[in-house]
Amino acid sequence: MTENLLTLDAGEDVEKSPADWGSAGGAALCGFANLEDRGGWLTFRVSRAGGSIPVRATREAMEDHFGAGPGDKDLAAAYLQHSESINAKVLELAPAGNVYSTANPLKLSTGDFD
Repeated sequence: MTENLLTLDAGEDVEKSPADWGSAGGAALCGFANLEDRGGWLTFRVSRAGGSIPVRATREAMEDHFGAGPGDKDLAAAYLQHSESINAKVLELAPAGNVYSTANPLKLSTGDFD
């Protein structure tokens, strides 16, 4: 089982409901420092021993495998609902070490979940 992989913004101590997520379009969603819905993809970080893995998941993957809809916050909602299986796939695909960076994230596409 993976640990809690989303970080709350400073000063926050409760998980936000979908109504509190804030706007999408590239801005970090309210309450989650590492979850950004960029319209065509979702960016987030997955924690593991020694650091974290920056990830970019395509809209197609999130729609095909996790039921994300076309709305502004639908990628984030699908991620939050299915984060355990998504994070497990990231940990399965990512090699040991700091191979990925914010400029070069691990990219998840629909084929990664087939």
